[in-house]
Amino acid sequence: MLPATTIQMKRFKTIALLGVTAGFWCAVGVADERLADARAAVTQWVEVERTISREAFDWEDKQRLLTDLVAVARSQVESLKKEIAEANKASGLAESRRAELVSKRNDNAELSAIVEKFLVEVEGRLRGMKSRFPGPLADKLAPLTRRLPDDSAKTELGVGARMQTVMGFIAEIQRFDTMVSVGEELLEFEGREPREVRTIHFGLGASFFVAADGSDAGVGRSTADGWTWESRPALAAVVTEAIATAEGRSREARFLALPVVTKEVAK
Repeated sequence: MLPATTIQMKRFKTIALLGVTAGFWCAVGVADERLADARAAVTQWVEVERTISREAFDWEDKQRLLTDLVAVARSQVESLKKEIAEANKASGLAESRRAELVSKRNDNAELSAIVEKFLVEVEGRLRGMKSRFPGPLADKLAPLTRRLPDDSAKTELGVGARMQTVMGFIAEIQRFDTMVSVGEELLEFEGREPREVRTIHFGLGASFFVAADGSDAGVGRSTADGWTWESRPALAAVVTEAIATAEGRSREARFLALPVVTKEVAK
């Protein structure tokens, strides 16, 4: 038999070994728990880093988008500023143009009043003169004469149309006054039958007639009672020659003595 002391020593060693073994396994258990905790922490840290990176990328995208939006907004603001400036400029020009037109309208109203006054006077004189023109001129003026208003103060005709008639009237008179007109007219003398004669008008300065058979001739002039003819048979030959010369039928060029009425026509 082994001594008791030896047995106790073996028992003590066995217990110690069991204690060490138990401690080792306890230590191992604790280390596993810490390792698991560390792994979990690392996993969480990686996930957090991924989340931070993902949010950082998302923020960069959003920042770029916001930057682009800000740039677009600034561009729109600048465009709106330019449009507002142009609109203000156009408004100023429109106001200036409106003021100019108002001024012109007032000027035109004053000018229209002056023209209206002129037309009232001239139309009245032309109406009074229409019977005092020689036949050829009266015929040419007939359409314009019909366009003259009967009462210039109450007419509904526009100023433009009335001025056109007056200017046409005056132009036709001036044209006739610069020409030598030859033609045939039907003349009426008091106490005598109307007869057809040849006439020659040196503008409005002098007019003559001669009968076809040379039996009569005369002088025409404007009077207060209208256009009148005065018989002067002694002028038949010279008036006949004057008409032939005006028509190019006379081969001999010479001066002709014709009377000129210098009596002023009543206005």
